[in-house]
Amino acid sequence: MSGFRQRVVATVVAVALAAVAGCNHVGTRDELPTLTVLLLEYEGPQAGESADRLAGELKAQGLEDVFTVKGHEYASVCVGRFGSWKDPAADRTLRRVRRIRDAQGQYPFASVMLMPVPEPAPENPWPLEEADGQYTLIVASWAKPGRKSRAQAYGRRLRQEGHEAYVYHGPTKSTVSVGAFGPEIFDDPTKVGQPDAHPNVVDPRVKRLRQAFPTLVLEGEPAPAEAKLKPYLGIIPGRHMTPVGGPAVPDALYRVTILLVDTRTGLAEGRRRASGVAQGRVQLPTLLGALVRQLMTAMEPERPVQLGVAGVATDEESAPLKDVIHQALHAALRAAGAGKIRLYSHQGTVQVFRAYDLTVAQVLQDPHAVEGLQTLDYVAVVRVRRQG
Repeated sequence: MSGFRQRVVATVVAVALAAVAGCNHVGTRDELPTLTVLLLEYEGPQAGESADRLAGELKAQGLEDVFTVKGHEYASVCVGRFGSWKDPAADRTLRRVRRIRDAQGQYPFASVMLMPVPEPAPENPWPLEEADGQYTLIVASWAKPGRKSRAQAYGRRLRQEGHEAYVYHGPTKSTVSVGAFGPEIFDDPTKVGQPDAHPNVVDPRVKRLRQAFPTLVLEGEPAPAEAKLKPYLGIIPGRHMTPVGGPAVPDALYRVTILLVDTRTGLAEGRRRASGVAQGRVQLPTLLGALVRQLMTAMEPERPVQLGVAGVATDEESAPLKDVIHQALHAALRAAGAGKIRLYSHQGTVQVFRAYDLTVAQVLQDPHAVEGLQTLDYVAVVRVRRQG
């Protein structure tokens, strides 16, 4: 931990917490809420002691719901437990904590955020940082809560299978890799890291590992085939965990499915359904455009069909992208559907639904509900799920 952050801890004894007293508890340990306001993290042999000291000082000054999470030479201090990013209690806690002032009149927690509850990971038996080499083949990655224990379980499994597996816990991601190699694995090591240079891997050990691990594992599952994500060589920490000779791995994959639901049957089968995987949010508009073109190519109507757009159904992690997806969908339909569809706006579609006592929420949950809706020929429903 930096000296600055240690000084913050030392001065926070005298924080003025009158404004934050009375923060109500949200959730209990048994309910296992997944989010909290993360104040500080400590590392090293004294991490637990330092975290307990700060937590005690904050509680003594009247701040409720302070708790610590401890692991091997790691500890964090948190406030509150919440089940959703949209929990109003979480917003109130953030506002209160950010107003805390220390003895120097500074705001040590002004930039704190709502974060997943830190994970009390056990000691890592196979830290990648201690591997003897410069490069390793990264075969799996976790970023969701519980990532550290899941990564170590996978590393243990690979070790039991006879692989030289290592585990690395970064600030936001945990990875499992196999092998540790020097620059001799390349045909020309001088090309590594050079712009527009593509050194070839010639070492048979790496080639065998790539055959044994053909697909990158994300959150415990093989990446979707459409993403074409394969294990990649990374530089062993001490420097940077960056890919060598390959594309960067996206922070998230999004499975996108577009349904053109036939109002005569309430079904969207065969050519009326298209699905794909976007590698990161920036690829979502491109993927939507490709899926819409696929659907419009398969459509050969005798007359322009009446098409309404119900909306976008997402999981919680993809919910902030709804507006972007909705706009991209309309733009793609207007571009690819010229001459084939008469596109109803979202508001126009909502009005049609009302005439049949339907709501958007009902249709998104059960697209079959549009069966018998005579005003429209098809209703478009988009489903988006984060996969990694």
